[in-house]
Amino acid sequence: MTDRNGRDRGNDERRSGLIRGAPPPRGRPAAIPTLPEPHRYAMSDLEKETDLDARTIRYYITRGLLPPAHGRGPSATYDLGHLLRLRMIQLLKDAERLPLDEIKTRLADLTDRDIAAMLEVQTRPIEDRWRRVQLHPDVELHVRERAGKRTEPEFERAVEALIKFAETYLPYPDDHR
Repeated sequence: MTDRNGRDRGNDERRSGLIRGAPPPRGRPAAIPTLPEPHRYAMSDLEKETDLDARTIRYYITRGLLPPAHGRGPSATYDLGHLLRLRMIQLLKDAERLPLDEIKTRLADLTDRDIAAMLEVQTRPIEDRWRRVQLHPDVELHVRERAGKRTEPEFERAVEALIKFAETYLPYPDDHR
């Protein structure tokens, strides 16, 4: 397609970049959107978790020890990073007796993972594990071992009793052993 001066203007497909093999249109690459943190805390949650009052938490935000909340007013939320930093501030204040300016300097270069490691905090739940006991070719017993919890001896004795009961009343066929 040419214009009235005889110059090739290309057809609409070429101009819009829809021709196969044509380079994408120029421009800045778009930033990949980030998903919001799935776990958010209200101010009352932070108060319960840290035994600090809202006024102190807001003071730390104004002093630059904590990032601002997500949103404003009563609907403002806080993420795991806020909670970790508050716990670290408490530790540095109580254990090392550091002034807030020194704490701010120390926290400035730390990521949430760094702080979690320093606090020896697990930020994700450990998964439960399942133990599978085949009682018979057609019957299985699944026993959950809860993450972070010790198994009670009474519970283990009950599981053993179930297995012995099954062995008594559900004899295992010889051809499946």
